[in-house]
Amino acid sequence: MRFQSFLFLALILPICGSAQKPEELTEHSSVLGTKFLAIPGTSVLFATHETTLAEWQTYLDESKYTWSYKPHFKQGPDHPVVGITLQDANLYCAWLTKKERTAQKMNVAQSYRLPTMAEWDAAVALLRTRKPDLTVDEQVQDERTYPWGMRWPPPPKAANFAEGEIPGYEDGFPFTSPVGQFTPSGEGLYDLAGNVWEWCWDPEIRAEQEGVLRGGSWAYFRSECLTSSYKYKVPAELRMPTIGFRCVFEDKQRSAAMLAAAGSIKEKIRAERRQQIRGGTVDQADMDAMKKKLLGGDSSSTLPELSKLKQAAAGAAFQNSLGMEFVPFEGNLLVGKTEVRVQDFEIWLKSADRTWDKKPPFLLGGTHPAAGLTWTDAHDFCEWLTKRDRTNKLIAANATYRLPTDVEWSLLAGLKDETGADPAARHGVNTTHFPWSDKGDFPPPTMSTNLDATHLTNFSDNYSYTAPVNSEAENKIGIMGLGGNVAEWCSDLWPGSAAEHVIRGGSWLKFEKEQLLTSTRRHAAADSTGADVGFRVVLELAKP
Repeated sequence: MRFQSFLFLALILPICGSAQKPEELTEHSSVLGTKFLAIPGTSVLFATHETTLAEWQTYLDESKYTWSYKPHFKQGPDHPVVGITLQDANLYCAWLTKKERTAQKMNVAQSYRLPTMAEWDAAVALLRTRKPDLTVDEQVQDERTYPWGMRWPPPPKAANFAEGEIPGYEDGFPFTSPVGQFTPSGEGLYDLAGNVWEWCWDPEIRAEQEGVLRGGSWAYFRSECLTSSYKYKVPAELRMPTIGFRCVFEDKQRSAAMLAAAGSIKEKIRAERRQQIRGGTVDQADMDAMKKKLLGGDSSSTLPELSKLKQAAAGAAFQNSLGMEFVPFEGNLLVGKTEVRVQDFEIWLKSADRTWDKKPPFLLGGTHPAAGLTWTDAHDFCEWLTKRDRTNKLIAANATYRLPTDVEWSLLAGLKDETGADPAARHGVNTTHFPWSDKGDFPPPTMSTNLDATHLTNFSDNYSYTAPVNSEAENKIGIMGLGGNVAEWCSDLWPGSAAEHVIRGGSWLKFEKEQLLTSTRRHAAADSTGADVGFRVVLELAKP
């Protein structure tokens, strides 16, 4: 067996057994009666059919959402709803999540959302989601296959396409058809091809600009547009009689359990590879290649060339030796444009021979904010970075990286003239200022920050956990992420405590209005943390 196949199988095999544990969940039904099934290659469960007009009408009736689109053809209640924008689909998912949580049919770790492109790939059984290390022939097959197989024209009852446009193929429906009329996939999903295009959402795509449609529709007939791998990028606000959507059900505890299992398998792979090296059956070059593939490569490969960097100066933008971006602030301060990234934090961990003891169980990409770290970790990172960039002569000998103070953090977020002598006295005093608005606007603009969107009406962000640090809107001074993604450690001690430090800002776990006010403070012991806590740094230059 190939060594990486241990990890691959842990990620793709359906989990079977009783429904007592999240990771063993294989089926789910919504309060609207929609059935969801586990799919190999992903930790989410897919709705067996596209969202119907009847389900959509229930949403409109209960939410009072303003929507009046009518296609030019008649539809029954069991037809897929059409004329749906990306925002429409996201709002439906948020509504259904809130409805079930309110009815105590769903816990806070569970939610509905749109599938990602990778999850869609798994749903249509692309080989790359089911098998490691594809051969060249298999890669070509992946690009040419259809949801029903390799045959063209499609076999009878394959899907609902443009009636009469494909030679030798008829489906009996000139426009949309009731869901579930055609042959399902091997896992029991209907209409992955045809009927309506379905919105997907990938975290790297900004919703205010464009979205991705998958699967084709009743109006399509060209073979290249109906392949399983075809991605149709369109404006997010596009509203057409060929566009609908399907939901997925995510249980974050299930996802975390599966990821934890995959992590255990990784260690087994490494142990086996080490044993083979000692036995002389694998050379070091092969081992290095395997390690790079499993762990995502070496973060140091993305570091900027030191010879091309300029020394930090007051009033000027600055890039340091890790590639972290800083913007000028008041006086002699430069401020990290984003929260400290995973790739930055991991370089320090390696240099300091430290371990990430409380790293969250969900996937953290290199450009995501480092989370699950203590105040002590953040403080020590700043001291290490100071020495590193002094040695590289990128900052002066008396310049220092540090955590922002509580007052500085407020100013960075645009909150001025706070009353109160200390963080506790200032906590929650201003009730109208948010990092995205000084006029009390709530919730924030859709896709402007990363919060627990499943609890917020008229807001969506489509990140289940953390988001890439540059995915949020900049504020007036060019800083991102003050309103959400991860909360941030500050340097101040909490009044009355010699061990607790201040934490500022919202996070991907927060949704309550009071918790998201700029003036809201949290505090925690220096050696504790949470899966939604990270930090950003400021660079204090020598005073003139």
